[in-house]
Amino acid sequence: MISRTLMRAMLSALIIIGAIAVVSCDERNDADLPQIVYSLKKNIVTSGDALYVEADGDLLGVAASSSGTYVYNISNAADPTEVFHYEPSGQLYTQFVGVDAVNGLVLTVTGPDAAPGDKYPIHRLADSVRIGGAAFSGGIQEVSISSTENVFNAWRTDQSDGDGLGVSSYCYIADSARWRPDYCATLYNSFIPENLVRLRGFDGRDDLFAVAQNDYNVRIFNPVDGTTTAIISTPGDPQDCAWYGDFLLVADNFHLTVVNVTNVASPSIATTLTIPGADRLQRIVVDGQYAVLLDDADGLYIVDVTDPIEPKLVQTIVLPEVSSVTTSNGKIIASDEQLGVLIYQR
Repeated sequence: MISRTLMRAMLSALIIIGAIAVVSCDERNDADLPQIVYSLKKNIVTSGDALYVEADGDLLGVAASSSGTYVYNISNAADPTEVFHYEPSGQLYTQFVGVDAVNGLVLTVTGPDAAPGDKYPIHRLADSVRIGGAAFSGGIQEVSISSTENVFNAWRTDQSDGDGLGVSSYCYIADSARWRPDYCATLYNSFIPENLVRLRGFDGRDDLFAVAQNDYNVRIFNPVDGTTTAIISTPGDPQDCAWYGDFLLVADNFHLTVVNVTNVASPSIATTLTIPGADRLQRIVVDGQYAVLLDDADGLYIVDVTDPIEPKLVQTIVLPEVSSVTTSNGKIIASDEQLGVLIYQR
């Protein structure tokens, strides 16, 4: 009987061969097809299902289900090196991960059956020592790390009642040489939705967060003073959003919706790009002038947003069971529950 890991490895090899064939076919036979912007450099076959990836600088965190949390150095995309591995005890599994390259920390979010003390551990990468745990509750929708030197901020959206967009902060105290969760100078306000609104993906820029909601709106929230700056109704059903300068890019179900936020108090829809073949665009991240949209039924769509008013679809990467995507330094990294982790570079 062929093991699941071996089946993944065989399928990964076929994907790589297919990708090479597609590239050479495009370049040889059809000059009108879009340029291949990103090419596959490495496929890491994980022993557990690859559920989530998050990159920060040259560090890549991988939530690999039953095999736990991995962190890789991906400065060489073709030859990543493992720098950290944490395997939750018992029957627990890693569901989400967040990486802080500034302070060398990693956050693990384990499955829903974990005890409160084991659910959100934070480890130091240098020696794998646990420094504490994030103060989260409920079911996580998305996690994101926003840190400065000696300050670790783990943001999350939560779909359960009474929660929403919140943060768990740790600060390094030099006098005691310890990370403490209650010594940070800046205290942030959470956003708690009302009227059964559920929060989805989000992205932060300076002191503003854009949050996709399940009521066909995107909210711009300031966690410093706790105010909502604006609420934007989109033509689709927003799943996630990402800042691009003075524009907000929204994964809007079948569309990429571009919002002009030059005037933060009065944003406006600039344009909408329908993505042919997309079933539900769930996630969006930005790499330079490219927006990368994830559709879990199809794969990845890469859109050139050099001119945000006229975005252009330039590449499609077909993946069988893609679960998350992240970008860093000209790289796209995707997790796929069949294939593992795939690293693309332009």
